[in-house]
Amino acid sequence: MEDKSIIQVRGLCKSFGKLQVLNDISTDFQEKKVVSIIGPSGGGKSTFLRCLNLLEMPTSGSIVFDGVDLCSSDTDINAQRQKIGMVFQHFNLFSNMNVMRNLTIAPMRIRKKSQEEAEEMAMGFLRRMGLEDKADSYPSQLSGGQKQRIAIVRSLMMEPEVMLFDEPTSALDPEMIGEVLDVIKQLALEGMTMIIVTHEMRFAREVSDRILFLDGGRIDEDRGADEFFDDPHSPRLISFLKKVL
Repeated sequence: MEDKSIIQVRGLCKSFGKLQVLNDISTDFQEKKVVSIIGPSGGGKSTFLRCLNLLEMPTSGSIVFDGVDLCSSDTDINAQRQKIGMVFQHFNLFSNMNVMRNLTIAPMRIRKKSQEEAEEMAMGFLRRMGLEDKADSYPSQLSGGQKQRIAIVRSLMMEPEVMLFDEPTSALDPEMIGEVLDVIKQLALEGMTMIIVTHEMRFAREVSDRILFLDGGRIDEDRGADEFFDDPHSPRLISFLKKVL
């Protein structure tokens, strides 16, 4: 049985003024699959990811999420974003709220969960992350790895269908990277649909079903993880991998 495609991207272009960052990208993302996006800095990776939930508005092309054209003027983009979790490089936690409040405010306000229901759900996630003792802590009292794990929980609290990760370990000290990558690996094992922009090559190989190589605003290679690293076809990808592996 063929995997169900949950996101279809067709002819996606994005320009900032005269600078074209994305150039005619077309690809699909399947349910319960993990796709990593790698490539050189300035290649368009983060812009592409941000277009997928319209944090950046495409200049042209279409993005269809679960049958809904996100680029249509008739689409309630806020309603669709609730189904697409996003984890950024720099956590974006509310510094004036403790961990529990950070986790429960959106489910209570947007998904209309009761405080008791939201807090019970949050504690369940915190236990899974080994962070149940941090519920009353403020972001300033957490390590970078703890903050990023809390940011992942915050996205999971909205019960998304897809999770987007924009270089989730790039702001972390090296010893903290592993604890965040372990959380993402566990989500992959549980069947979460994920699209991950990352510079962590070993992690990308371990966790991904597919890997896209984005360079110059185009998809230069799109293959299964093992083939991507063991038998790259694109000369540009071959050159890139020689430098980073």
